Amino acid sequence: MKLQKNMLPIERWLRIYFGVIIVLVYFFNPYPYSWWTFSGYLVIATGAFGYCPIYGFLNGRKKSDGSTPTVN
Repeated sequence: MKLQKNMLPIERWLRIYFGVIIVLVYFFNPYPYSWWTFSGYLVIATGAFGYCPIYGFLNGRKKSDGSTPTVN
């Protein structure tokens, strides 16, 4: 099954960036943030693949004029 990208490039990079920050917080203070590590990996994975299942479930994002954004 081929996943069609449904995120813009800037959003992909932001997800990877913030996902890495979430994972790094675990290494500095692991006890209260152990479950956050999984969410960091999930955010990194969605950014790397360019596909967000929530956007797919909600039938993609809509621009203010009602059209879907173009993704390379």
